[in-house]
Amino acid sequence: MKDFEVVVIGSGFSGLTCGHFLKEEGIENFCILEKNKSLGGVWSHGGVGSYPGAACDVQSYTYLPFLDETGFIPSKRYVSQTEIADYAELLADHFDLSKHIKFLQKVTGLEYVDFGKWKVEITNLDDESKTEIFAKHVVCANGPLSSPRMPEFGGMDKFKGESFHTAEWDQNANLKGKKVGIVGTGASAAQVITSIADEVESLTVFQRTATWAIEREDQPTPPEIIDAFKAGGYSSKLRYVDWKGEYPPDPNLPFTFEQLHDKDWNSAVCDLLSERIKNDVNDKELAQLLTPDYPFFCKRVLIIDDYFTTFNKENVHLVHDPGGVVAVNETGLEMASGDLHELEVIIYATGFDAGLIPFSVKGKNGVTLSEKFGASSENNYQMIEPKTLWGLHVNDMPNFYMMIGPQSLNPVTNVTLICEEQGKYISQLISSMQKNDKEEVEPTVKAVIDWTDRCNQSSEGKIWLQCNNWYMKGTKDDVSAGREKSKAMWMESHESYLKFLLGEEGGSQEELLEFS
Repeated sequence: MKDFEVVVIGSGFSGLTCGHFLKEEGIENFCILEKNKSLGGVWSHGGVGSYPGAACDVQSYTYLPFLDETGFIPSKRYVSQTEIADYAELLADHFDLSKHIKFLQKVTGLEYVDFGKWKVEITNLDDESKTEIFAKHVVCANGPLSSPRMPEFGGMDKFKGESFHTAEWDQNANLKGKKVGIVGTGASAAQVITSIADEVESLTVFQRTATWAIEREDQPTPPEIIDAFKAGGYSSKLRYVDWKGEYPPDPNLPFTFEQLHDKDWNSAVCDLLSERIKNDVNDKELAQLLTPDYPFFCKRVLIIDDYFTTFNKENVHLVHDPGGVVAVNETGLEMASGDLHELEVIIYATGFDAGLIPFSVKGKNGVTLSEKFGASSENNYQMIEPKTLWGLHVNDMPNFYMMIGPQSLNPVTNVTLICEEQGKYISQLISSMQKNDKEEVEPTVKAVIDWTDRCNQSSEGKIWLQCNNWYMKGTKDDVSAGREKSKAMWMESHESYLKFLLGEEGGSQEELLEFS
């Protein structure tokens, strides 16, 4: 491969969006490196979202980008992983991106080697050969949910049956008529639980913490929405973010950002959802175990149909042990309580190392991104102290950009909206540098300090500090291991973020960035 003006790592919606906007700016000398065989990132065919029941929990009409441009109309309100992956392929074809994409190319390291020059180390997963390419600009678009997190208990290699993580689903596994256990009750777990319950002999769900859930009320795309798409502009209207505050609040929103963090409002929602759980679950004690004891949306909320009613099935069993699973033996799982559960298949639905960049990044003077972000062996390489400007720029790392970075979105942001704005921002910045004969850009130290301080302040009073969650790198495994929670995450609204990124609140590019 030749050298490039821009290398984009990842072909999910962030990478594809960035590629589209690069072409919009007339930049053609770029490539998109993808470690999988297909497009779509977390949604790609055979990717980390290829488990039974996988679907987006944001309505497809607002989640899928560029629907007006492509003319594609989603088949239903919440589309499946397969349809999303197919749409990513369509998007690449529509924007003529396919010729820029290199498949089965796993990035293993980035190193700033000279003025305006990054070395990208790559392993070709087809033949395991190693290559190096060079680029002036590097965009990390590998996604916040791309590296599966395995549980931290011993004996996993002792189990005699089948076992795998939801993100590494064994497509050859036959679950029919088997005793299956699933560890976890997050979004992936819930989708698997509701999908396989009728197929298996028994399904044992191992829960440490209950999870709030609300119904999707999924349905095929109705005629009136099909007509709205055909008329044009419908997707753009739904995805419009009024960050300038030019219009009255949307009365159709289920709740506002401010309501979410209002104690009385949030408590009332929890009461309502608790009653729904009681109505859905026949056994009163089971209903109580399935009812969370923390605020609505403190952890990721399940957007799914039939989750609680699935526990009424005779072959579905809940094991609620606050101490959780402590070990795996040859025949099953051992609990903190001392109970043993024999199984034929174990499914680990234990989430991801959120925000982890799974390769080394070395900037000027040998400084590493891990050092910049407080990641080490002591904290399981969790990036708990990010220091950036807008979650995009890192000082001492010229021409290095992160999409969906740790200081750029809160847990209720529609990620494809921020992909669009960040992809456009990066592409326009690179184009402007070309026109003005600038070779490098990085944030000032003061800009990074100020943004990190803003992020720290943004978490005050927010519900996400009121429980253990992966947003703050504070799972129960992390807490029990004595690890610190993350600091300096962006916890204000998406609209307020755009005021800084686009509206120059806090300073202009000329004030916050150093060009050379």
